[in-house]
Amino acid sequence: MAIERKANYVLEQARILAGNLKAWVDLSAELFDQKRGLIAKTFPEPMEREAFFDSPQYAEVSKMLLDHMKRVGVKEGAVSDKSGKFLVRVPKSLHESLELEAKREGVSLNQLAVSKLAVPLRETLDLATPLIVEAFRAVHDGFSTDRVVVDPQLNARFLSKCRALGINNSDYHLNHALLDIRKSGKADLPKATKRTEFRDYDEYQFASEIAIRILQRTKGVTLDQVLCDPAIAAEFDSIAVQLAPGQPALKLRCAALNLRKTHRLGPSKAEKKIPDFDLVTAGPLHALSMQDIPDFPATYVVYDQTRPVFAGETENLHRRVETHLKGGLPRWLDNTGGFDLVLKQAVLPSVKQDERRLWLSDFVLREKPLLNFQKVA
Repeated sequence: MAIERKANYVLEQARILAGNLKAWVDLSAELFDQKRGLIAKTFPEPMEREAFFDSPQYAEVSKMLLDHMKRVGVKEGAVSDKSGKFLVRVPKSLHESLELEAKREGVSLNQLAVSKLAVPLRETLDLATPLIVEAFRAVHDGFSTDRVVVDPQLNARFLSKCRALGINNSDYHLNHALLDIRKSGKADLPKATKRTEFRDYDEYQFASEIAIRILQRTKGVTLDQVLCDPAIAAEFDSIAVQLAPGQPALKLRCAALNLRKTHRLGPSKAEKKIPDFDLVTAGPLHALSMQDIPDFPATYVVYDQTRPVFAGETENLHRRVETHLKGGLPRWLDNTGGFDLVLKQAVLPSVKQDERRLWLSDFVLREKPLLNFQKVA
């Protein structure tokens, strides 16, 4: 069942529930309970729910709940007909103070809370800086701090050496501390004598972007968190390898770093004139004839009915589409055999990559395709 049809189903069922339930608190539970609610059961995958939350059907469901509250009364409808549940509110004064501080710092409430909790950890890691540098010197093999963090083998050696030196902080905090030492210049690190460079990013970088976006939206994490936490990094590997079969984890992680270095993980409005490329429908993914897909540079968008799911640009559209068909998109999107996913393309044999990226960045900002667009954590 495609996202659009599922969204319509939720809306229909919500109307039935609203007609049968008196207390708005019961309607809210039936719709939004994280385990047994209608939305959770209809959209079991976190990214599916994210797509639904962006839909007009969700806006109508939310309005329906508000109308129900007004009709039965906020106070009267807060008493469940089926359970003894009650609502707990955060003190208003504390909430307002935190909101003001978060606004001044330019971060979300969640990010502010995490940073406050992390203060004691940062202090202990500052004391351990000489030992972290010693561990890095012992294992880096001429590579940079970035490579030691993203390379599964080098990183395992680095973390093991930290433990041997008596540092007991978490793997995530040790990796993040190493990157912070390099960025802040807190200590002298040996210069890298070996470079990590891949020239075939076009073949698989899209998979790294999708994997990062999924984790950003479902877990509210940053790229640093993905790469510094071995457990989350393993989730990244699992998603990315599914989308680009045969690619090693190291290349996929380095491709994610490259996305940040080329400012493609946080698209910003460009001062240059945005090129206007006409997207032409190539057809449903399940029925594409690869003979009709040219091996030229192009921009493209995969749609789920009317909603853009993923937008990309490539040096070779034929090869990219073959990769998509082989590795697929996330399985929850492909659960109908691709019958609802449609490819639109703009074949651009003479257009440079910088212009294609400019178009892509603007498209992501305007249309917010599900697997490109990052919400604030």
